[in-house]
Amino acid sequence: KNFEKALRERFSKLPRISFDYAIMEKADRVLVVEASFDWDDIGSWRAVANYFEKDKQGNAANRSITALDSSNNIVFEEDGTTIALLGVHDLIVVRTPDALLICHRHEAERIKDLIGKIPPELQ
Repeated sequence: KNFEKALRERFSKLPRISFDYAIMEKADRVLVVEASFDWDDIGSWRAVANYFEKDKQGNAANRSITALDSSNNIVFEEDGTTIALLGVHDLIVVRTPDALLICHRHEAERIKDLIGKIPPELQ
């Protein structure tokens, strides 16, 4: 847990830019190795959801959820909170120990804009 805490503290202080831009575009010399494996750029919640279990209504979640009359939602929670969905469709629900995000799947690309509006002391 100390490692995870230290990692979170240091990671949170890094600039919020992509690896491609921060490292690769500025590299003078890059070496590559040919390999045969699948690659998936999981830079969005929709892409991450491809790795979650899905129920019969298309709700994708990293842990067990309870859903009634709800479909095509993406749910991620990491602190053991019980997540229950009732009559909602096409949402992204993200629950971490210090934050809760709920947005429509079609608004996912604007999450960065929303985070930019959160005061730094709350991030």
